[in-house]
Amino acid sequence: MKKIILVTLSLFASLNLANAEDKVAAIAHGKSKFMMCAACHGMDGKGLKLGPTMMMAPGYKGSGVVDGDPEIFALVVLKGIKKEGTEYLGMMAPLGAALNDKDLAGVMTYLRNDFSEKKDLVTEEQVKGWRAKYKDRTEMVTRAEIAALLAKSDAPKKAAGPKVPEKSE
Repeated sequence: MKKIILVTLSLFASLNLANAEDKVAAIAHGKSKFMMCAACHGMDGKGLKLGPTMMMAPGYKGSGVVDGDPEIFALVVLKGIKKEGTEYLGMMAPLGAALNDKDLAGVMTYLRNDFSEKKDLVTEEQVKGWRAKYKDRTEMVTRAEIAALLAKSDAPKKAAGPKVPEKSE
């Protein structure tokens, strides 16, 4: 019985060590691809300021997208965010063609570990599945759609950035 327990504990320790090594490698790879993100979100992840009041894009700290369900995060990066309102100068470009599965998993892991309360590993297999799930989607996501997806998920119920005023007709 003691042997079974020791073997089981050794197996779990090996799996945790392998997972930790995978996470360290993913973070390093993601950090090497981060410049594409930093162009709008800033090297410090606080959002790139354009003058005293305008931002190019929001920061990562407290972001429901970064902190929340990684599938929603992947959807946002793969398909981009449609330009709405005036809170941010730009829209978020869809990066699905620019980042392969390893790159996207690495960037997501890096952001969730260095700019977020999350400390998890996003795998290439997960990204491959999400890419396949959304392959036929041609539209960028809207901030309202992101907020609705986050509200439905088990992730923290944080806003997807500032609320965009609804258009009156």
